[in-house]
Amino acid sequence: MGLTLSDPAASYSQPAAPLPLSPSLPPRPGRNQACPCGSGGKYKRCCWERDQVLRHQLRLAVIPQWLLNSDGKLHQFEKYVWKVFGLPELLARLHDTRRDPKISTFTVVNSLVHAALLRIPSLNALEGDLKRSDFQRLIGQDPTPEQKVFSADTAANVLDQLEADGVRHALEDILAIAERNKAFREGSYGGRRCVAIDGWEPFSSYDRHCPHCLIRKLKRGEAVVEQFYHRYVVALLLGPELDVVLAIEPVLNEEARRDLDPVHQGHEGELTAAHRLLDHLHQTYSSFVEVIVADALYANGPWMSKLDNYGYGGLIVLKKENQEPLKEALALWQRHKPNEIYDDPQSKEHVQFWDVDDLELLATYSGKIRVIRAVVTHSDQPDAAPITWCFALTGRARKLSRRTALKATRARWHIENTAFNCWVQYWNLQHVYHHQSNALLVLLLLWILAFNLLQLFIYRRLKRPRRPKDPTDTIRHLIEVMLREVATLPAPIPWAAQLDTS
Repeated sequence: MGLTLSDPAASYSQPAAPLPLSPSLPPRPGRNQACPCGSGGKYKRCCWERDQVLRHQLRLAVIPQWLLNSDGKLHQFEKYVWKVFGLPELLARLHDTRRDPKISTFTVVNSLVHAALLRIPSLNALEGDLKRSDFQRLIGQDPTPEQKVFSADTAANVLDQLEADGVRHALEDILAIAERNKAFREGSYGGRRCVAIDGWEPFSSYDRHCPHCLIRKLKRGEAVVEQFYHRYVVALLLGPELDVVLAIEPVLNEEARRDLDPVHQGHEGELTAAHRLLDHLHQTYSSFVEVIVADALYANGPWMSKLDNYGYGGLIVLKKENQEPLKEALALWQRHKPNEIYDDPQSKEHVQFWDVDDLELLATYSGKIRVIRAVVTHSDQPDAAPITWCFALTGRARKLSRRTALKATRARWHIENTAFNCWVQYWNLQHVYHHQSNALLVLLLLWILAFNLLQLFIYRRLKRPRRPKDPTDTIRHLIEVMLREVATLPAPIPWAAQLDTS
């Protein structure tokens, strides 16, 4: 079942500094557009595969031998993202609305992606690195020590005016290529591709704000003050070996919401933004997404109905015992023995399952609901309190086995640990790089693009085993190695030559 993506090619404008294409290849159309050979068929069913092979060969031809033959992790990463994903071409498609810029959009965006990769903490810190010969070689510039390539103000200006849809399309293209390379066809839960959706609030402030900030009133001492914050809803593809972000959607404040709904009053909530995100997932990824995993906020009829309408299964955590369907399930389970008892020798867990299906309890949802309760105790910790998981299964998720459903529900914490906590602690996303609405969203998309590439590189290219207790350890160590290797680049990386042959 392939990944279905909307074709972004028609919406791309030329980059700020036009870059020539190789005369050996025609300009690349969208996969669903007419093939330039004149056959009348779609490009993806005609010359696309042949052109992909040729582009791959041309990319290899311009990679210098010192980079091609290196076993350094930074060098291997650069080779991987060029050869497999054609990253130079994807970044060259991005464009902003500046007029007659002296610094090309590609140069700035390429620097920002590498700032994300190496976890540079601010635009001012990036400006300092842009004066260093080693970082200049990394982004393909001839070394000019103590002369910065561009300023932090230039980076902020590009972030303000860079088109977010272009970055979204680049992110989606990378995932489409990874899917065609079978990156997501192994290691799923019960043969289903599960996607966690959750809200994330990376930063807040009592002083700094922009026109698109959400506002809430909090009590500080005896005074009630306004706090400004931004919130997003994120979709993360879950896997035992690999997690990647599929999409991100901002939660809109009252002013921004009125652009979509002129009569609306007040800020929108996480659920409203999540419905919009789900629409985007279905439009972009179609049947590639199979099961949505969410917390107790999403245990409501309209959300379940929307999942059914899109053909998605639902795995939704249940917490409130006085609300349906958990209330009815608890009543049915009363005085009943567990449906299944399982001892996991690997995790040393003793699990008791209670299971009830075919519940029809919600006035706002016409489908049937299956509810599972799992009580987990550790065999080597007999005095520890047991942990109870309760979750509802809807749609195609109702066919999952109890053990698989529990694994997928517990994997929802990947979005907290692998993504949100990691981004704040190690990717510096608790820091506001530039406080404007478009800049915030575009920067998050660029950082997510780097995050996904790094995940694919470590777990697909290097085939590193994932450490279940702290999967961020492997990535942190690799970043430290890459940072040291920046100083070992003997010459500028030939980005321009690769752009000519992508």
